[in-house]
Amino acid sequence: MAETLKFCPRCGAAVTPRDDRCPHCQTDLRPFRTAPASKSNSQKLNLSALYANPYREGMKRLKARESQTPAPAKRRWRWPWSKE
Repeated sequence: MAETLKFCPRCGAAVTPRDDRCPHCQTDLRPFRTAPASKSNSQKLNLSALYANPYREGMKRLKARESQTPAPAKRRWRWPWSKE
């Protein structure tokens, strides 16, 4: 995000540069104004790999994203009328 927000990222209401909170939805705007510099450069797009095999490149990105976030616990499916 940019340092100068013109609209609230949550509700889309107009905000001024002095506002710390959105006047409409009361969302804290400070985290959106101070974006880390390394985030914009963290993922570089390799167009030659993407055009060569878009499926493989997409799967690499998916595996990288899944490795960063913890996997949700698997729920076992059961019949609604069973007593398990």
